[in-house]
Amino acid sequence: MEKKQKFIYLILVICFTIITLFLTFKKHNKYPKFDFHSEIWADRSGYYVYLPAAINFKFNPHNFPDSIVCKTGYGFKLDLKHNKIYTKYTCGVALLQLPFYLIAELLAKISDLKPSGFTIYHHWCIDIASVFYLILGLYFLGAYLKTHFKSPIVYITLFSIFFATNLYYYSIFETGMSHVYSFSLFSIYLYFLHRSNFLLRNNFYKNVLFGIVCGLIILIRPLNAIFLLIYFFLNIENITDIIIRIKKIIHYKTFLPIFIGTLIIISNQLIYWMYTYGSLVYYSYGKEGFNWINPKPILTWFSPNNGLFLYTPFYFVLIISMIIMVRKKIINGVFILILFIVLTYMLSCWWDYSFGCSFGARSYVEYLAILSIPFAHLIKRINQKKKVLLTGGFCLLILLMIVFNLKMTYSFDGCSYAINDWDWNAYKVIITHSLK
Repeated sequence: MEKKQKFIYLILVICFTIITLFLTFKKHNKYPKFDFHSEIWADRSGYYVYLPAAINFKFNPHNFPDSIVCKTGYGFKLDLKHNKIYTKYTCGVALLQLPFYLIAELLAKISDLKPSGFTIYHHWCIDIASVFYLILGLYFLGAYLKTHFKSPIVYITLFSIFFATNLYYYSIFETGMSHVYSFSLFSIYLYFLHRSNFLLRNNFYKNVLFGIVCGLIILIRPLNAIFLLIYFFLNIENITDIIIRIKKIIHYKTFLPIFIGTLIIISNQLIYWMYTYGSLVYYSYGKEGFNWINPKPILTWFSPNNGLFLYTPFYFVLIISMIIMVRKKIINGVFILILFIVLTYMLSCWWDYSFGCSFGARSYVEYLAILSIPFAHLIKRINQKKKVLLTGGFCLLILLMIVFNLKMTYSFDGCSYAINDWDWNAYKVIITHSLK
């Protein structure tokens, strides 16, 4: 029976892979390569540029194709005078895209295309990378959740967080953005903590691997470092548990290999900063930063300009799930709720609370990895009630949120620089289109 279940599971994974690849290729093949819908445009090109710079052009801006900065939405800069390539984004996404980039290079050569780093194959490789890391993230998140919940609850949870949230948008549409990559690493991090019993001193290589995961999490988006703190707070029952974990992490047999693994990854960025700015550590965002005394949580949640709950009302269900966990004194309930509040405070302090051109509050996407825990608890609780009306109403609610999310996703045409801001009128247009 177990072999049969594994076979069915494999078939489902294959089908899901084919469907998601079809969806992302169908979306992107509707538009030309150099367009604001493109996989390599604006922020996405800023994450990506490390690969052609290092592999094709030896970090020589003179070797880049003509007008490539303009064609890719000004996500990076070529300083021909000082022979520098500038991008404010860290190189974590590029490192994860690297294997797929190399395949694109091979296909370009086979097809007698000049492997410039910007061929159609290079655009496709980003779509494939996004789907790969989506599936990897869902797999490890599912593996983690299965240690606490029965399989049907896990599958419903994974299905819901993908189809009812903007994880769908940032896996299928915005394949070059960082969020699906962070989601994947967050899921791996959760699973790793469980499997390693929150780190063991006597396993050097596993701790190096753990350090590599930590390094990638930071290097994709430095703000992601807050997620690493769950090591100290997940599944704790008292202050003694925190002290035990602190002792584990600072012991040299644990700390040293983790530091080595993290340094292996982080050093790539340090070398780039030394190349561009002459300093191992550099704040590349210039005047963009946080205003810690002027948070805008209400706008972060409810603004027509990418407000969390207006674009992804599924988060209302997640909030309710957290509150129920807290009221029932279920382990992790208080911690996850506090994490959500702290995250909201930090995001709302950013100079642009809407985080620019995006679909909904995109910076919450990766945190769905841990926010799935209270949702799974909610499903478990509803299932235990064994009330047909309650179960049916809950299923209908989730189905409506999935439909709403998909309709909104396909009604939102991305945003170009012709649009300065999204106000209530713009939001009304999107809603109107989604209801057609």
